[in-house]
Amino acid sequence: MKTIKLHKTHRLTFNTDETIKAAALSAPNELVMLMSSGLMLRYKIDADKTTPLFSVKNGIQYSDGCFDIDDPVSIYTINDIVVVVNDFKCHGYIHHPGKYEALHFGRTDCHANITQYPIALFKNKEEVPHLIYSEEWNHLQIINLDTLHILTAAKSLIEEGAEQRHLELQEKYKINNTIKWPRAYDYFYGRLEMSPDQQHFLSAGWIWGSNDSYCVYNVDDFIHNHRITDKLLDIWEHCNRPACWVDNETVAVVYNASEEGEEEVNSETRVNDEIHFYKINSDKPELKRKVSVDNFNAFYAKIYFSKDLHAFVLVPNEKGLAVLSLDGEVLLHDKEVFINTYNPDLNMGISWEDQTINIYQIIK
Repeated sequence: MKTIKLHKTHRLTFNTDETIKAAALSAPNELVMLMSSGLMLRYKIDADKTTPLFSVKNGIQYSDGCFDIDDPVSIYTINDIVVVVNDFKCHGYIHHPGKYEALHFGRTDCHANITQYPIALFKNKEEVPHLIYSEEWNHLQIINLDTLHILTAAKSLIEEGAEQRHLELQEKYKINNTIKWPRAYDYFYGRLEMSPDQQHFLSAGWIWGSNDSYCVYNVDDFIHNHRITDKLLDIWEHCNRPACWVDNETVAVVYNASEEGEEEVNSETRVNDEIHFYKINSDKPELKRKVSVDNFNAFYAKIYFSKDLHAFVLVPNEKGLAVLSLDGEVLLHDKEVFINTYNPDLNMGISWEDQTINIYQIIK
């Protein structure tokens, strides 16, 4: 493989008294930014043109507060649509040019402070944009963003086969029939990620215990099946471990035996992280392959798969960036660069501080 390098393409400093609170690349030459005033802006890099979109400060005080620009924020885009949410709080807004300026939505505050807001954007076969978002800890909705039709409004919170499983447990453990059944879906949806073909979504969620519990859902089934059908990858210690799609049938999950309690934790002899590859094309996902990662701590980093590089891109929580082959080989490790977010579709990353944004591209 050719040498992989991290190249800074732009350093943009804006002439304003405001500071940048969050930003995202919506195209190679376009940024969307949340400013300290609460204003969302679109910036065309080549044209050096800034367009105000809307404000997250609408003057409405909800019972659980309002949008907090000083808390972690994520920005999601598809076409010209912008979605902005507080990652660990309850509020968000959708901007759809020509249709609505700032549509508010929210979730209830049930462990929201430790559960990243479940959000995913996708387009169906007719290229119609949709949003997947949570209303409750165990309740997702899918909405058509053109018509605002909630396609899952009548969906039950009961799993497929819940009655049979209850009866089997009752017989196995001789449980007295003193509780109502079937029970509602007992799962905290977490960070969502769409498969490359937009047919499935991954939830990096958790269950009581507490444990990481990562599940895959078929979009068409989620919309049309009255019951919930999931494909459980596995259950681990609750560490919010990194995970991402590799292709339409494969999910990669970072694993470390020390973190799972399988090896004695020792800072001097910490075992290597591993990347586990799960195939999801059967009813029960299968762990098909494991690779060891040498000389890099992947467990506490965000992981992405870059189709351009045919490799993983990892962004640690503190600073640095690494590119790993599918066999776990470290192809690039810049220990000093700071990246706030990486866009695998564009193969570009950005960082921001005060009035300045840096844009990077990984090239080979």
